[in-house]
Amino acid sequence: MKRFLAFFAALFLCAVLHAQLAPIDSTRCQPDETIAFAQYDTLTLEMDLYFPNDDAETHPCIIYTYGGGFILSTQRVFETRRLCRMLADDGYVVVASDYRLGLKGAKFKGALSMIKPLEHAIQLAVEDVMKVTRYVLDYAPELGVDPYQIILMGCSAGAITSLQCDFERCNRTELAQRYLPEGFRYAGVASFAGAIFSRKGLEYKHDMPAPTLFLHGTADKLVPYKQISFFGTGFFGSSRLAKVFRERHYPHKIMRFTDEGHAVATRYFANYDDLRWFLEKMVLEGRHLEIDETISDPFRPSFEWDKYEPSNLY
Repeated sequence: MKRFLAFFAALFLCAVLHAQLAPIDSTRCQPDETIAFAQYDTLTLEMDLYFPNDDAETHPCIIYTYGGGFILSTQRVFETRRLCRMLADDGYVVVASDYRLGLKGAKFKGALSMIKPLEHAIQLAVEDVMKVTRYVLDYAPELGVDPYQIILMGCSAGAITSLQCDFERCNRTELAQRYLPEGFRYAGVASFAGAIFSRKGLEYKHDMPAPTLFLHGTADKLVPYKQISFFGTGFFGSSRLAKVFRERHYPHKIMRFTDEGHAVATRYFANYDDLRWFLEKMVLEGRHLEIDETISDPFRPSFEWDKYEPSNLY
């Protein structure tokens, strides 16, 4: 319990210390609308919607999936709401998506014991985000959303879910076929410390991935920067994914933060200008770019949860 509380406190501290933009009135950070989109026995999943304040008939849409190790919901913490409002102010309909927390209460003994539960947790989250995607598609006119400009974005567990959603779309998995229309493509993916789980390597069999922004710390101990493989099953981080994207000339930008840990998952404030540039140039304008950037900041503040490993949480 102490470790869990320390992780929770560190998450908030990290987000606050990375917030280097002008303050936003807290009353404006409330969502404009909340909609229930799934019911599992007594569990109701909701999505919070944030709308731009302009006269345009349609807008691009960002489906934002929060982090929390698949054990904790941060959907409605102030930092999440502030980020969603900032994106809405930039002209996006933002959907902050809830999902089932498949590792809540889980305890493991060694890395091998985590494989099946982690895969199951990712699949639960992917299914729920795909349900959100289908809702947005079905009600795009009412929501003022351009159905050809739906973007996935997430941090930590949410980044894993976002990358996995597009990976499964590209491979037309059972979940993708169930929820996503034939021929549908996400317009972009923004991943803050994410990875992909696969038992069959990193093949994109039926379609190329959406333009993707990767941010990852090279010393991340929670979500692998490179990869972890066991008997053909892999958990592939940003560095490994960027290698595949580069070899196959898929549009992407990777930002590698030298010697930084999992605190990169909350760099959406400190690197908001980079996020905005990616969304404008590589997603909305469709520029096919391949960018590999390494950032070294020896004077960055240190964060306690940079030291955390999976054993500290589960």
